[in-house]
Amino acid sequence: MAMFAWSMMAAAQWPRGLQGPLEKGAFETGQYRNLFVEMGYRPNEVEQKLKEVFNDVFHGPNKVYFEVGDTMGYVSDIKNHDVRTEGMSYGMMIAVEMGEKDIFDRLWRWAKKYMQHQEGPREGYFAWSCKTDGTRNAQGAASDGELYFITALIFASNQWGNDTGINYKAEAQHILNCIQPREYKPEPRPAGFGGFGGQQPSTAKMYLIDPETKLITFTPDGFGQRFTDPSYHIPAFYEVWAKWADDGRSDYWMECARKSRELLHKCTHEQTGLNGDQCQFDGSEMQMPRFPGMPQRPEGAPRRNGNNNFRYDSWRVPMNIALDYEWSCADAEWQRAYGERIQNFLYSQGIDTFVDQYRVDGSLPEGNEILQAGGFRKLRHSIGLVATSAAASVMCSHDKRREFIKALWEAKHEPFEDGYFDAYYDGLLRLFAFMHLSGHYRVIFPPSERQFKVGHLSATVDTGAGGKILSLCYDGKEVLSQSSMPESFGSTFWTSPQNEWNWPPVPEFDKYRYRIDQDGDTLTITSSESKRLGMRVSKRFHTDKRSQSLTVDYSVINTGKQSRKVAPWEITRVPNDGWIFFDSSVADITPAGLMPFTASEGAAWYKTDTANENRKINADGKGWLAYLNNGLLLVKQFEDLSVDAPAPGEAEIQVYVNRGKTYIELESQGAYVTLAPGERLTWSVRWHLQPYSGEAPSKKVLKAVKKLLKR
Repeated sequence: MAMFAWSMMAAAQWPRGLQGPLEKGAFETGQYRNLFVEMGYRPNEVEQKLKEVFNDVFHGPNKVYFEVGDTMGYVSDIKNHDVRTEGMSYGMMIAVEMGEKDIFDRLWRWAKKYMQHQEGPREGYFAWSCKTDGTRNAQGAASDGELYFITALIFASNQWGNDTGINYKAEAQHILNCIQPREYKPEPRPAGFGGFGGQQPSTAKMYLIDPETKLITFTPDGFGQRFTDPSYHIPAFYEVWAKWADDGRSDYWMECARKSRELLHKCTHEQTGLNGDQCQFDGSEMQMPRFPGMPQRPEGAPRRNGNNNFRYDSWRVPMNIALDYEWSCADAEWQRAYGERIQNFLYSQGIDTFVDQYRVDGSLPEGNEILQAGGFRKLRHSIGLVATSAAASVMCSHDKRREFIKALWEAKHEPFEDGYFDAYYDGLLRLFAFMHLSGHYRVIFPPSERQFKVGHLSATVDTGAGGKILSLCYDGKEVLSQSSMPESFGSTFWTSPQNEWNWPPVPEFDKYRYRIDQDGDTLTITSSESKRLGMRVSKRFHTDKRSQSLTVDYSVINTGKQSRKVAPWEITRVPNDGWIFFDSSVADITPAGLMPFTASEGAAWYKTDTANENRKINADGKGWLAYLNNGLLLVKQFEDLSVDAPAPGEAEIQVYVNRGKTYIELESQGAYVTLAPGERLTWSVRWHLQPYSGEAPSKKVLKAVKKLLKR
């Protein structure tokens, strides 16, 4: 299936043992944890389990997804016999995350045809509940549906583009425009309805986001505008809108994200971590109006409002906060404390016995405070809350997280003894939690690969994974290593000397996403700052038609407060085959004799040998390094350094042979210089590639190299 095409190689790279707190979010790093694998479950076992949970929801005997004709489908709340914007938008989010385009498109077509208002005061909004034949049960919207629809459509645009039959971005932008405040004429209502008092206004405003507080409303019109639902607050979704909606409101959406995080601080209990299903915009408890005819509360009786209790909607909050933590990490300190706080409370109730509804102080609700579901009014140990509380483990460092993860892994989604079974809500939350804990609930970025072509030469750069040059081809014939083993392919960039960071390479430079600035055929990408080194890296890629070459201008910027010494360092991985050569005396290569270089025609030559060990040499060359293999000649051209210009222990040219992973690194370094705060160095490498069918070592191939260098 599409959703698992990439996962096995990625899973092989996860570390064993539960990891510590995150320092940066996936918006910046593009990295995700697989907590199941960290717990010790086998990667293929995790993938199979996720597939089973997905199939339970979309294809199994208790599925909630149903196809209609050749082009549509819906997700149904089976126990309530309807289709809700909640389930439809959840289904779309799951589909785009799993790469299931057909499911996504079917759900969107059904939602647009039957649920979305195409005109009138509610244009762009979605009727929150419909019958399975599309007949609307209600006209009004529930704001979380719009929240998910917009985000899922933006992700679909990033993943599949907008020219496959649905313009996903245009659909998202239409909703974003429609949810802005606008006036409308309210429909007539009975006298005294809603407890507002006074006469019905002649006009009112409709809005998804409250203009004053910048917080999402419970509903975009009517009384629901006056309060919010904590489970509707997913700040990272607003960051998605800010980055890729292209609706001119980026700053506004980032402010909405900030306000949502503030609200979550206020509405979660400081001891238990629990929150009510609904709350006021200041985070305080709901104060529901008293409708005409409602009985008076007995004197001295406690005021009980079930909407202020932790129950079905509230379950989503731990997982939503975990998502914001993993994607953005903008409120990490509070989120880590919150995750442990709510897990501590639930653990105190029994890891296998905590119930699904509480008052926020941790006491149990009574009577009509208990919200019924499926005809039952009963407290249960529901798998939906088992799932979302386990998802909170990504924020936690305490040992209890292991038991929450294990509890989800082992939980069976099956009917209770009294017959109650929720395939819909419990099933969807269970699937979301498995996606989250297995590293499959991800920010979907626009395509990160950028292609360059000049003459016969073509190159591919991945801006989403360390700005690596993934491929360099001549008429489609590849010269770089394409091994599927981690760190065994393409070309990357580090700072020198290595002893300043040891191993592994600095992730901001070697693994994380780079910011993109495209100007015609010139691509400039910039890394995030390495706090550890106090530096940032940028790479400028451009081609030259005359020489049919690719040039990379590397820059290192000192972002710290102190002067730093540093040198640039390019590392290019090629197959462990063919000839490597450069202009140097073999006698000057160190360590002497480590690799069998031979002297010929005034150059040093190395051909793959049979020694089964990792080795690395240093050499002072003349500003170029060449590789000949499989009928292609690669020449990298750079500044020729004096022997004392590189960083201590480093060199202008280095060759590293990795026998175990079957690749060789062609490495070159620039001068070791001092950068004042805010200062940058720039160092360029020009890549030449052309066919060559002659023998080596030979004058002929050296002549071909020198001809390329003069272009």
